[in-house]
Amino acid sequence: MLLPYLATALLSALGQDAAPAVQERGTIILYRPESIMGAAVACPIRYKGDVLVELGRGKYAEWSVPKGKYTLENKVSSVDVTVEAGEKRYVRCSIKKGFMAGRASLQLVDQADFDKHGKDFEKKDVAAIDPAP
Repeated sequence: MLLPYLATALLSALGQDAAPAVQERGTIILYRPESIMGAAVACPIRYKGDVLVELGRGKYAEWSVPKGKYTLENKVSSVDVTVEAGEKRYVRCSIKKGFMAGRASLQLVDQADFDKHGKDFEKKDVAAIDPAP
């Protein structure tokens, strides 16, 4: 019964905390709703030039990140996302009309927008990219 107290006292005397450090993380939800518009157009989302995920219609992905500010982009748009510890932020990829082909646009939206579209989404994995802001 005294053992936990002795271990804590010993670690404190050595200058170490008994409890492990917890990294503060949040989540960025990336999604593309089902739509006839741009059925053949993919929505690659990049972070620092690397493809994080490529979303087809009705797909979503979750990216766990340390708290901070992230700029996500594709060929024609970008969005800044600030994430706090324990927070979820939502980024929607919409295909807009364009000359000869559609173009993918990124927007920061709220959970209600995701919930409105997301009941039948299929989850995709994100690439193993270092999320340091």
